Amino acid sequence: MNRMKSKYLSVLPTMGFAALLLLAQPDSALAIATAPPLGTAQTFGVLAGSTVTNTGNTIIRGDLGLSPGTAVTGFPPGIVVPPGTTHVTDAVALGAQNDATTAYNNLAGQPCDFGPFGPTDLAGQNLVPGVYCYSSSVQNTGTLTLNGLSTDVWVFRIGSTLTTGPGSSVVGTGSTCNIFWQVGSSATLDTTTTFEGTIIALQSISMNNGVTLKGRALARNAAVTLINDSIDATVCAGVPPAGGVGLFKVFSPSPIGLGGVSTLTITFANTNSAAATLTAPFTDNLPVGVVIAGTPNVATTCGGAGVPTAIPGGSAVTLPTGRTIPGGSVTVPGFCTLTVNVTAPVAGNYLNTVPVNALQTDRGNNTAASAAVIAVILAPSTAIPTLSQWGLIMLAGLLTLVGFLTFRK
Repeated sequence: MNRMKSKYLSVLPTMGFAALLLLAQPDSALAIATAPPLGTAQTFGVLAGSTVTNTGNTIIRGDLGLSPGTAVTGFPPGIVVPPGTTHVTDAVALGAQNDATTAYNNLAGQPCDFGPFGPTDLAGQNLVPGVYCYSSSVQNTGTLTLNGLSTDVWVFRIGSTLTTGPGSSVVGTGSTCNIFWQVGSSATLDTTTTFEGTIIALQSISMNNGVTLKGRALARNAAVTLINDSIDATVCAGVPPAGGVGLFKVFSPSPIGLGGVSTLTITFANTNSAAATLTAPFTDNLPVGVVIAGTPNVATTCGGAGVPTAIPGGSAVTLPTGRTIPGGSVTVPGFCTLTVNVTAPVAGNYLNTVPVNALQTDRGNNTAASAAVIAVILAPSTAIPTLSQWGLIMLAGLLTLVGFLTFRK
């Protein structure tokens, strides 16, 4: 009965949005929304396809992933809170992208309880659980309220873009873990937005300054851009709660040309109030094909005594026992870095992985692995030939011409 009523209402395009909702939701039995299978994507606070770019003190609770792109920038000062970690162009990130695609298609295929509607502003709406379908764009310039039980599910199927206004919010009695936004193009959350749910966008997700997201930002094909934001996926089941010590790593820049130099930055994070002291040396072994650059410039901001080591042409960088990671909290972790310049003479994608328990401290060990990739490409030379080089080029051309004329005779 409710199914027939919903289908009938969907053919009344001239009625106002509020009137449609009033008539279309006499009881909660109408709602048929179901949570999609997130698979391995459920542990990720941020997942992107092309790049992840951060400016300022962004904090991610949950994993940070990128595939098939290779460039993660702005970490640090951005922080991935332990036990969350990074997966850049590795099998874990690829699997998460595949699972995000499955979830996206699941959401896109759920039949509509309400709609489809045209462009609309969700500000001021009080919505019961269900599948809400929009033929084009959706915005929220104020407060959207979602009231229901913790087991209820809201699905928003959006044909094109999702945007929010400054200071806008999503509130209510439902569970953050059961709110899903399937976005047909890109999502943009404006300054100081407070948002809830899992966003799965076909293209990009952008968060302006000071956004708070309880949930996940999963961009299938394009970038995730962050500015002083807070993303917390640990509010949902299946994501380990934040806490402890951990590490994550990035290469910058990536890609590089043959023989070019990239800086490997390993960030150690600590959510304990007291500093964490290394009880054993920490060593990162580079993948075969990548070596320490001729000028390593190895350095650390971690406290304590002992000199970090990296030998030019070698395959490892080491932080000695006794170095310390500052104390902090789950809200603002303490962190320090280990940096070293690396290079590679042969083109290819090189995966650098740090295993579980590689970081050993008196406050515990890292409970999650971390991976990053450096891409080395065949980059054409952009240098302008010198006068002597021009002379050699002209001589070679002249000899080629003489040889051709001789062959013609």
